[in-house]
Amino acid sequence: MNEPSSLRETKFARTKLALLDSVIELIGQNKAFDEISVLDICGRAGVSYATFFNYFKTKADVLVYFIQLWSVEVSARAQRISAGHGGLKAIEEIFDYTARLSEKDPGMLGEIIAVQARGHRKGPPVVTPLTRAEKKLRFPDLDDSTEVAEMGLQSVLPLFLKQAIKKGELPKRANINDLVLALSAVFFGVPVAVGAGKGSNLRAHYKKQLQLIWAAARYQEAK
Repeated sequence: MNEPSSLRETKFARTKLALLDSVIELIGQNKAFDEISVLDICGRAGVSYATFFNYFKTKADVLVYFIQLWSVEVSARAQRISAGHGGLKAIEEIFDYTARLSEKDPGMLGEIIAVQARGHRKGPPVVTPLTRAEKKLRFPDLDDSTEVAEMGLQSVLPLFLKQAIKKGELPKRANINDLVLALSAVFFGVPVAVGAGKGSNLRAHYKKQLQLIWAAARYQEAK
């Protein structure tokens, strides 16, 4: 007798998340992603080696999955803040939440940056839209009525920058492309510069750099 679709979807989501959590735990033990084998991941998750490839085409796709989940939660948080406090506060929340996540799961941000910097060795990543079960299991407090797109940093930032310009938080002549480039450089560069992890105070460094970017944008308008 076949399982109901919702039950199959939940079981699939639970196993996929368990594989991701295995990677997070192994990296948290100061193991480099390149040193972690698929067998290591499966052993910790309690599944067979062959089962892994029912969920991910390559090991690197697990990190892509992490980014997908990050984008959902961070977008939801930023949207809530932007509604009451504007675009700049929403962007600041993206950075602050990422820093808090880095403190919780030391090493993950650095490994993601490293993988993205050198690209995927076996072709582009396989990105499968998140299911409702995956979102519900990972984010039980996420409102089902809230539509949150799975967007990367390059797509999310312009939305809030446009809002900030519209509300007068930034000058009308502010160049969104330049700001996205500057913000992306801070997002990926600061963790490398300060060695993101426990004790790095990434949140404070991010906050200072964002204030410098906002001040520079306003200064250009005043000239």
